[in-house]
Amino acid sequence: APEAGPDQLALVRHDGAAVRVTGSRITIAAPDRPGLLWRAAGVLALHRLAVRTARVVSSGAATAVLDFTAVPEYGTPPDPATLEADLRRMLADRLDVADRLERRARSVRVRPGATVPPPRVTIVDDASSTATVVEVRAHDRPGLLWRIGRALGGRGLHVRAAQVDTLGAEAVDVFYVVDERGRPLTDAAALASVRTEVLAALR
Repeated sequence: APEAGPDQLALVRHDGAAVRVTGSRITIAAPDRPGLLWRAAGVLALHRLAVRTARVVSSGAATAVLDFTAVPEYGTPPDPATLEADLRRMLADRLDVADRLERRARSVRVRPGATVPPPRVTIVDDASSTATVVEVRAHDRPGLLWRIGRALGGRGLHVRAAQVDTLGAEAVDVFYVVDERGRPLTDAAALASVRTEVLAALR
């Protein structure tokens, strides 16, 4: 992962998460832990932000710097202080992201007569020598990045970066993941299991 620059390192605090919002760019510094990127993406979704790119920037010590570009689904961007407060609650395990996102997802109705194509999950061979590349095509909905990330995290995988493109109502998300030793997956059975579990999370 790229090294953090001085501006990003200046965000690092000893008391939890720090957040900087500059236009569509959101930078978060927080104690490193598995699943941090997709958990943070879930908080952004709760604040009605659509994530376009997400990556983990290494800061050296036990702190991760996350770099997102995200745009409001509609209206004005959220208040950075409110966003930071929810990120701190998430880090302290005092924010039920799953429950709140499920309620949001239930409130978003597909238009009558609209056809929703089934999700597709592809392991992209030879796309990276340092990570396994998982491409997901699915109907866009609140918390999609969080849902996919949780499935990957359940397999013990770490998401190092995510690229998100939305084409109309269809989202194309590309995840760069590594195992607990920081290496790409090579076992065919493990790759097939990842594909199956991500698909199950999208149904």
